[in-house]
Amino acid sequence: MATPTFLGIPVEVRLVIYDIYLMAHQRVRQKRQPSGGHLRLLRTCRQIHDEACPIFWRYVSLRNELEINAFILNANEAMAARVLWADVANDARVFMPLEKAKSIQEETGRPAPLSNLHLALRRMPSLQRLRVFQCRRGLPANIRGSREAGRLALEFEFAMYPSGSATPLSAYEIFMDAESRVQPFQVVSPRFLEKLRLSGEVRLPPSVEAPALRQVTLHSITGNHFDRNSIENTFRGASLESFLYAQGHRLGFELRNRHLESVVALSGSRLRTLVLLGCSRLSSACIAGCLEQLPLLEVFALSLVTVDELRTNFLHSLPLTVSVLKLHVVNAWYAVPLLAEERGLCDALENSIMVREKPPKRMVLHVRERLLTEEGREERLSGLARLHDIDLFLSPWENDCEHAL
Repeated sequence: MATPTFLGIPVEVRLVIYDIYLMAHQRVRQKRQPSGGHLRLLRTCRQIHDEACPIFWRYVSLRNELEINAFILNANEAMAARVLWADVANDARVFMPLEKAKSIQEETGRPAPLSNLHLALRRMPSLQRLRVFQCRRGLPANIRGSREAGRLALEFEFAMYPSGSATPLSAYEIFMDAESRVQPFQVVSPRFLEKLRLSGEVRLPPSVEAPALRQVTLHSITGNHFDRNSIENTFRGASLESFLYAQGHRLGFELRNRHLESVVALSGSRLRTLVLLGCSRLSSACIAGCLEQLPLLEVFALSLVTVDELRTNFLHSLPLTVSVLKLHVVNAWYAVPLLAEERGLCDALENSIMVREKPPKRMVLHVRERLLTEEGREERLSGLARLHDIDLFLSPWENDCEHAL
């Protein structure tokens, strides 16, 4: 019997494999931008090139100026038109024209980006999803030249779209360091966005019209916008189905009760995914009250840092629709452990959540070792999981929750 080969399997199966490989390759790990290495597979042979090219050229990743210039020089018009999803490293530096220097700028006095990224993006007319990453290999700036061309400034979106217009996007995700200044919606329109991810020192307009918005992720935000504005007022007209939050930085924006209530109000009870990581300003009563207003919730992940209260057992308010539950409760280093209350949460899992007529299909719990070992609780939980066909994991999960869901 001949040894099966990749080209020996049906072409329909190979096309599915190409799709799966591309999705896995695009995954972001620790905010690091994926490479464009998937395109190397097109050099394997002509048959794989012809089959995979329409799939692989839907996505490009430009991590530095060498890759940006290579794309501009080597990607023909047809290839660039296939690009639907792009990951880019944004230098953000531009020369802003001075009054006396406008003659050497365009007639409108537009900013001149230091990077050629804007030229690459201009060649992608079909772009639908844009993910922006920290530029870690930027070009050196000519200070003497900058005095002649104008002042050097940081303009997050004008560095990508100096013309002031951008292709309408359905997904806009920003993976910047917490210290980096980010100014969304200088150019990119929020009207067509369905998915939005924000990070960094975010400087948003007080309110944006986002009627199509369904998914919002706030990760490692160090600006004070959300301290001064509610989430509901910031994204007017949105109808959220997914909300993910992680403080992500010691100086990051801390989600409070009013913010969570604002998310629930913005969702109109349509929320299906709620992920809250590193929360220390949420009260247990607020969490319970919000859960009671989410009848369609399917995924709930909570990493809660307690300080002085855990009076309300919010697990009793968990909707029956939840199929994925992830939970981690720990006290702040300066606070007294609320062992009795944490034990009550474990009891609710064991005596209520896991024995429901329709229990969650997947549960990931990170609880104190002391609570697991007392009176054989770990064995009881494992037994209930086997009995009710629940995928149960007793391990840390919160560091990769955004992508593990």
